[in-house]
Amino acid sequence: MAGIMLVMLTSSVTNRLRFITDLVLKEMLGLDFRLTGSPEEFIGHPGPKICYAREPTGDGLFIAAAALLFESGITRQDLNISAADGVPVLFETGTQASAIRFDLFAAAFYMVSRYEEYLPFTPDGFGRFPAEESIAWKEKFLGIPVVHLWAEMLAKLLKERYPSLEFRHRQYTYQPTIDIDHAWCYRGRTVIRSLGGAGRSLVRGRLPEISERYRVLTGRMRDPYDNYEYIRMVHEQLSVPPFFFVLFADHGRHDNNVKVTSNDFHKLLHEIDQGGRVGIHPSLASANDPEKFGNEYTGLCSVLGRKVTISRQHFLRISMPGTYRRLIQAGMTDDFSMGYPSHTGFRAGMAIPFRFFDLPGEETTSLVIHPISLMDVTMKDYLRLSMVESLDKIKNIIRTVRAVNGEFVSLWHNESLGDTGRWAGWRAVYGEMVNLAST
Repeated sequence: MAGIMLVMLTSSVTNRLRFITDLVLKEMLGLDFRLTGSPEEFIGHPGPKICYAREPTGDGLFIAAAALLFESGITRQDLNISAADGVPVLFETGTQASAIRFDLFAAAFYMVSRYEEYLPFTPDGFGRFPAEESIAWKEKFLGIPVVHLWAEMLAKLLKERYPSLEFRHRQYTYQPTIDIDHAWCYRGRTVIRSLGGAGRSLVRGRLPEISERYRVLTGRMRDPYDNYEYIRMVHEQLSVPPFFFVLFADHGRHDNNVKVTSNDFHKLLHEIDQGGRVGIHPSLASANDPEKFGNEYTGLCSVLGRKVTISRQHFLRISMPGTYRRLIQAGMTDDFSMGYPSHTGFRAGMAIPFRFFDLPGEETTSLVIHPISLMDVTMKDYLRLSMVESLDKIKNIIRTVRAVNGEFVSLWHNESLGDTGRWAGWRAVYGEMVNLAST
């Protein structure tokens, strides 16, 4: 039945339902489908069909519907958590006639829309939604791309009911990404900041740092964060060019890149922007300051001489829906912030890109969200994993993403590739990850 239309009967065709059926049926399973509110059309349809309602109609595959996709507004949900085929599930309906014990469309929507992040929660020190507040962490499925598994449950049911039905699955891809919070460790800073940095090193008893700073600034040593030639080489060998997300902001408490007016910095940006690979890394200070964000964005675009369309939030600070609304207004097409700084895994239960659904606005937007599943700092600083343990974690995540034909997005920093100081040895971990993810 390749190319045959699947018809889905529902009591009401809402924006929520359109969004999640487009994602599950079209994007994940590759099916052509049509939503209808007409029982007559549904009964008369000769091909595959799904009845998504309170009660079954006709002879299609019946999936009992919860209320979530027919509501408006945001309220705390009774998630009715259980397991099906060993997989955690939400919105169990308890309807005996249903072909599946839970409302997979409501469950998928809850995860992908990040519904829980609109509800009251206790933020962390940076104002972020913590992983520990999520249902995925509480129920121990953060490491599982559950929406993909739910979609495969549906595919299995449809295949059993309609054996000739063909699914068009997407292919696994890899997108490496690198954050540039500090273009260089010592270069590109004002004299005052350089003297202040040397003073801090002296007070803390880190005398080798003072010598290192002097040798870098006098041209006798390469800056430890200047790893761009290594990055270019490792990615060219495997034909997987990375995206670079650049902090282009005035100096602040948590935003301390080099001077945005530095000619050397501008030259670097042009060098790494081959094929439009540079994106904006909005500062933490701009999170609640639209004017500051606008200045950073227009400044970066001006230096590059083009419109920047990709972004990642500094410190992965997302606030629903304000962060994404601001990005859309600026003209962003893709964002790479959907992940937790403290844990690896699948924040939205997803391992492929998906469009941002503006829950208060009840609309699907143009912004494409690319979930990230791991970060260097997460493994080393938050989880305190050794390099060997980190590589095991990386291998497991790559296998998991490959198994669902997803997009593996890694997040690394240029400074962690210096192979010196606290990051000594981690360049080898990165090289092995890129090789495993690319081949």
